[in-house]
Amino acid sequence: MNDIFKIGEFFLNYFIGRGNMISEKSLEISAEILNQLRRILILVALMLGSLALFCLGMSHLIERFLNNIDNGAALFTPSIWFILGFLAICAGVMVYATNKSNWLDIFKAEKKEAPAQVPVAGNQLESVISLLILDFIKEREAKRAQPKKDQPERD
Repeated sequence: MNDIFKIGEFFLNYFIGRGNMISEKSLEISAEILNQLRRILILVALMLGSLALFCLGMSHLIERFLNNIDNGAALFTPSIWFILGFLAICAGVMVYATNKSNWLDIFKAEKKEAPAQVPVAGNQLESVISLLILDFIKEREAKRAQPKKDQPERD
């Protein structure tokens, strides 16, 4: 019974927003999984949509051919050329969506460039002090590099 209360408290704290129950690394992993899932769904939707449109276009093309044969008209009319172009586009989208390299690119890790950060030496106070000291040293070096105007030249 005590375990049920602990689980309930965990979910309550999570939904209220008290405490960070999920680490930053797991949030990055879940974001990457969602990104890969989105890419997979886009490819599947492209494939299924183009397949459905291809099937509809083929049935319409067959119907046009049969009507032209029955009427004794020319077989290749502008509407048939348009349907053939449409079928070629649908076939191209299907080839793209089922291409092996597109599916393998989904699972490649994206390289994210980390912003340039000052290395933290232990805690923040130490890093602030070290930055102040480095700034002081650079300022002193800059002053030494400038010729002194106030002092007279010695012969």
